[in-house]
Amino acid sequence: MDNAAKPPIITQLEDFYRHLSLAKIASLAELYSENIEFVDPVHHLYGLAPLEEYFKHLLVNTEYCDFQFGHCLLGQGECSLTWQMRFSHPKLGKGKEIVVDGISLLKFTDKIYYHRDYYDLSAMLHDHVPLLGWLSKKLKDGLR
Repeated sequence: MDNAAKPPIITQLEDFYRHLSLAKIASLAELYSENIEFVDPVHHLYGLAPLEEYFKHLLVNTEYCDFQFGHCLLGQGECSLTWQMRFSHPKLGKGKEIVVDGISLLKFTDKIYYHRDYYDLSAMLHDHVPLLGWLSKKLKDGLR
């Protein structure tokens, strides 16, 4: 879907996440409503202030975090958006780039009031921590 067909709030969200950094956190209020409900495999947050703290915590030592967006499926005040996140953190995978595919379900009016991310948490974290990575690989190999 081209940007002309997307609601402006979705285009703003893509611009925000494209090169995510600590410097962008101050502009979260331009995207998300004060009573945002944000859900991912790790957290379930209510409100803009907890979301800001969550992002600050995630990004404080991250070397970079970039999103590339794929398909956008629009409904009345809803959007499902596929993405690929690429990031580097010195404590994960020896600082090498980690790539995670995911999809977000967004509900919005003039701002986003519901954001739920779906992705493989082990691909994001567990596979890149030495002992957990070994265990995760063994478990995955045993299920094949």
